[in-house]
Amino acid sequence: MLRSFSLNHVVAILAGVLAAASYLMLHRYGAPEKVCVGAAILSLLVVSIFWSSVLLGTDDDEDD
Repeated sequence: MLRSFSLNHVVAILAGVLAAASYLMLHRYGAPEKVCVGAAILSLLVVSIFWSSVLLGTDDDEDD
C-alpha cells in the first residue's frame, strides 16, 4: 500500500533526523544528558516554529 507523503511529512521526518543527530553528536562529545535532550527538543522547536511561519506566510487569499 503506497501512501503519498506531503511536504509537511518530509519536514517532520527531517526535523526528527536533526533532533537525533543533535542528541547523538552532543552525547558523543561528552555533554551531560540534560543538555543532549534539551538540544534535541530545541532543534524540534526551532524547525516547528520556522515551518509554522512558512505555512502562515503562504496565504492563498489575495486581498486586492
